[in-house]
Amino acid sequence: MSLDKYGLRALVPLIRRGEMGVEYDHSTTIGIDLSSVLHSLGIDSESNRRSRVLDTFQSPWVETSRCEVEPRFFVPDSFCNIPNVLQSGPQPPTFNSVQQDHAKVALFQDEALFYLFYKHPGTVIQELTYLELRKRNWRYHKTLKVWLTKDPLMEPIVAQDGASERGSYVFFDPQRWEKCQRDFVLFYSAIM
Repeated sequence: MSLDKYGLRALVPLIRRGEMGVEYDHSTTIGIDLSSVLHSLGIDSESNRRSRVLDTFQSPWVETSRCEVEPRFFVPDSFCNIPNVLQSGPQPPTFNSVQQDHAKVALFQDEALFYLFYKHPGTVIQELTYLELRKRNWRYHKTLKVWLTKDPLMEPIVAQDGASERGSYVFFDPQRWEKCQRDFVLFYSAIM
């Protein structure tokens, strides 16, 4: 059985006959002007017709997934008892009062603080993480919108006007979520 019998190769001559005024069965094209389909596929002339699309595209209804093996998925038993595990295990931190929250925030690592800072803009949590990062000698650069700190192994050189310093700084890049070190001229007015 030839696949061309039900594909575009068999349909194109029917469309061509319809364009010339010869009757054909419209039940295959109810609601669709197939001449516009030919144009959008790049089939404008008789010679171009067989070269590009029709050789690779058999039909929009060809099923490709029939020969593929569909994997079987199952839910492990340990996942079915998640509510019981969560109730018996350690509880994730919740933020209720400023005094308790400040103590909880102090326990987090720097990356967790950065996450809380960027995840909760304009909230008390962001303010608490800001204060904790400041305690850890991180400064927020207002123009670059990133956190930075001095490299502990290199002392920066202060400019003669006292408005800036040049040195090696560690930046936290929120786009790549990593710390990177580079030489930088820091203007004091640009940090918080």
